[in-house]
Formats: sequence, C-alpha cells, structure tokens
Amino acid sequence: MTIHIITLFLLPHRIQEQNMSLKFTYSLILLFLITQSARSQESILNDLSYLYMEKLIAVAKENYPRQKIFAQQVDLAKARLQSEKSSWLDPFSFSYNYRSNTENGNNVDFQTAGILLSGYQFGVTLSPSIFLRNPSNIKAAREDVKIAESSRAEYDLTLESEVKRRYLTYLQAFNVLKLRSKAVIDIESTFKLIKSRYERNEVTFENYNSASIAQLQAHEAKIVAEAASASSKILLEEMLTKKLEEIK
Repeated sequence: MTIHIITLFLLPHRIQEQNMSLKFTYSLILLFLITQSARSQESILNDLSYLYMEKLIAVAKENYPRQKIFAQQVDLAKARLQSEKSSWLDPFSFSYNYRSNTENGNNVDFQTAGILLSGYQFGVTLSPSIFLRNPSNIKAAREDVKIAESSRAEYDLTLESEVKRRYLTYLQAFNVLKLRSKAVIDIESTFKLIKSRYERNEVTFENYNSASIAQLQAHEAKIVAEAASASSKILLEEMLTKKLEEIK
C-alpha cells in the first residue's frame, strides 16, 4: 500500500511534465485512498459462521461414504461380540431319541433287546475345550469393538478438521473474488476517466496505455479468483455430498 501511495504522490511531477492538471491527479489520489480504505475493512471473519460450520460437519458425518464404512465396522464388531456371548451354550450338545415298544408291527422283547424304556430318550454332552475357549473369544471380541469405535472416533476428528479446512479455504477464495470484482469496478471507472481525458489530449498515450494494461490485469485476476472460488466450493461439497445451497 505504501508503494502505491508514493507512486501516486510522485504523479504530480510526471503530470506537470505531461501537461496533466493537478486537479485530476488529486482526484486519482482520493479515489485510491477511498478504495484502499474500503478494502481494508474486508475480512474473512465477516462471513465466518461457526454454527454453519457445525452444520457442514454434521452433514459430512451423515453422508460421506467413508464415514459410513467406519460405522458399519463398529456394527459388525458389536454383532460378533453378541455372537460370542451367546456361544456360552456351545459346549453343551443336547440329543434325544424315540423308541417304540413295537417294531415292524411285532412286540419287542425289551429284555432281549437290552432296552428298558420306550418313548423319548434325552442326552446332554459337554465339550470342555470349547467351554474354556469362550472367555478369550469374548475378550477378543470386546477389544475388536473398542478398536472399531476408536478408529471411527479418530476419523471423526479427521473429517471435522478437513471440513473446517475446506470451509475456510472456500471463504478465503470467495472473499478474494469479492475484492477482485471490486477492483475491476474501480479500474473500469479509472480507465474510463483516463480514456476520456486522453481523447481530449489531456493525458499522454503512455498514461492511457498503462491504464489499459491495468484494466486487463484486473480482469485476469478476477478470472483466476473465480476459478479458485469455484474449485474450493467443489472440494467442500465433495465432503458433504450435497450442494452448499441445499444446506441452510
């Protein structure tokens, strides 16, 4: 800013050599100072909304595909834990058998057959090895749940940080675009003024050409800012899987 002011205050000497009026010079200085004062009030904090940022984070947690993967991993780990808990009955096997007191339509001699009872017969078998393995299996399943939940919590923090970063990058690009747009309006006004004075031979071609180049550079800077703003918006919406306009 200091360099620009010095340049402008040196203009009267150059303008005198080029027969430009002091009134025009002071008008340019005044325009510059007013413009710089207005731009100095621009701040990204004016558009920053922590409430809106939290909404964006909530939307990302709900919709982002990778977030859903971590949630499914937690559900699967919990399902395995429940399965291990219910396996306490696995060491016991139950069986039954039915015997009739007749066979092929003839009476059966139970004493000869070695069978003392008829009807349903029940049995229980115990497998100690399986019984001893269950506590360690349940403990491992609990650890799997903790690991899945910790992984999800860690990614929650990563997701929150990334959404915040992309939101701030978008706000930065958006504010830069606003500044570039205002600069184009300012330079257009200045260029029109210099052009009209050039047509009346009140300024030199060098002044006119410099203003024309400044106008072109301002438009180029605006195009770059528009691309940066659009790109940052796309990257933010990638995390949300929604358009910003859909989130109120």
